[in-house]
Amino acid sequence: MESEELEFLKKFFAPYSKRVYLVGGCVRDEILGNTPREYDIEVYDITPEKFDELMQKIGAKGVGKSFFVYKWKNFDISLPRIENKTGYGHRGFEVKITQNEKEASKRRDFTMNALMKNIYTGKILDFWGGIKDIQNKIIRHIDDKTFVEDSLRVLRAMQFASRLRFKVAKETVKLCQSIDLNDLSKDRIYMEFEKMFKSKYLYYGFYYFIVLGIAKKLFNLEFKCKEFFHLAKIYKLNPLPSFFFYHLRYYKHIKLTQITNALNMPKNLIKEINTKKCPKTVTNRFLYALALKYPLKTFSILNFNCCEKWIKKENLWNKKYKPKKIDPKNPRKSILNEIRSYDIIYLKKGNI
Repeated sequence: MESEELEFLKKFFAPYSKRVYLVGGCVRDEILGNTPREYDIEVYDITPEKFDELMQKIGAKGVGKSFFVYKWKNFDISLPRIENKTGYGHRGFEVKITQNEKEASKRRDFTMNALMKNIYTGKILDFWGGIKDIQNKIIRHIDDKTFVEDSLRVLRAMQFASRLRFKVAKETVKLCQSIDLNDLSKDRIYMEFEKMFKSKYLYYGFYYFIVLGIAKKLFNLEFKCKEFFHLAKIYKLNPLPSFFFYHLRYYKHIKLTQITNALNMPKNLIKEINTKKCPKTVTNRFLYALALKYPLKTFSILNFNCCEKWIKKENLWNKKYKPKKIDPKNPRKSILNEIRSYDIIYLKKGNI
């Protein structure tokens, strides 16, 4: 976990504090043998005024100044704090500085994310059994009272399970099921889904999407055992971020608006989820007609590389289909007639 930036911060904070810790996910990832994408640091024994002065000195930007959080390169640097729920929503918290490591770590969501590693000594503080839970591949909340104060943690449990292939502890599942998600913005909800969409173990996320009550609370969806196993088998593939909702939408026969009303997704993702459903029998005529709207790359990938060789042969992978001749007096009819003029070829998925 050594880097030039971390070495710089060691020297920078050395005159002011010996209690400077890497915290949260970066410590978890190091134990798992993964390279962290971001680093979180907590600095003890410094006043907010002095901390702000030091952050300005290195050009760090305050990304949550009311929470004493600054961004510097690939690091989030903050003061240790405790948070008390005071209002509605994800940001409805009163924040206070603390100099007690255990008290500061208690505000975190799961034991695996509450580890602290001293940047000078390398010693890891583990107040809640996080190392053991990582070794046992368990996602477990720290405290009943503080956990339920932030409803986003229900979605975080889902996406962590999907990314790490961890199981959520039974007591944490039960607690998540009791938490209402109505106070979350569509942006915050989507951010957690986005992490799951890119995960390696999407079927784990799908399981907790159901078990934690997220499917019911956000989309009013319930699943029978056979439905779960059918989709879980599909989700072991996960080639595109749109894959999860594309197959969920058509399998459960739900409208696109049922998804977009709950999540504030980017337009390109919505467009992919809205890709035409693959029929049981795929013909060349169907693909030509579909390619009038958009190139067939996304359609093919979402449907297990359906007709990939044929699509590429016809140069429709990255390009739309262009009719050879269009009658300006009746363009729609002339295009349809052209497509119907081709001899029907029945194409099998993943073949030709």
